Amino acid sequence: MAEPLGQDPVVDAPARRRALEPLGSFIVQAPAGSGKTELLTQRYLTLLARVEAPEEIVALTFTRKAAGEMRQRILKGLRRGQDASSPHPPHERLTWTLARAALERDQACGWDLLRNPNRLRVVTIDSLCAGLIRQMPLLSCYGAMPRIVDDASERYREAARRTIAELESGERWSDAVAHLVLHLDNNLAHLENLIMIMLGRRDQWLRHVADPHDPRIERASL
Repeated sequence: MAEPLGQDPVVDAPARRRALEPLGSFIVQAPAGSGKTELLTQRYLTLLARVEAPEEIVALTFTRKAAGEMRQRILKGLRRGQDASSPHPPHERLTWTLARAALERDQACGWDLLRNPNRLRVVTIDSLCAGLIRQMPLLSCYGAMPRIVDDASERYREAARRTIAELESGERWSDAVAHLVLHLDNNLAHLENLIMIMLGRRDQWLRHVADPHDPRIERASL
């Protein structure tokens, strides 16, 4: 594996090598089209050659479409690894080398991943959380399995109305809500809509008004 990496003319080849170290944790930042997905595929293949079961590896994405594409990239790499001849481009040759090592592990452990691709855990964040809740119903404190919704507008509306209800509570947010109501000429319906819009775009403003290291803010951002 060291040989094809050493021949790679890519300027950031050393950083790419480090990102494949299975015991390390890395943040990869690069522009579109620079090979981040290829690097993630290579790291996944690297881990496949080392684990006892493929389910030990979890790759997270934001959308089901991205999860499907990522799984296909991994399977494509494994199928390419079945070829006896290596490809010429250095990055493809590295993927081929890692895939062959993963296939050796696959055969030794009897995974048969190409026939059982569902054993590759490439899932969305929502799917992972739902799976954890199913496995730990008591610890999760949910009375029933929560439902994932694509349109959260009703949740935003509920949160907005609870915020406006603070006006009469005398609690810590009462003065702030009263100031907003006064600024909007007591138009509570308009305030409700504004809060809903803000909640839908919280990824754009939340980090500017709160401590970025506060774990509550991290959870709210999700």
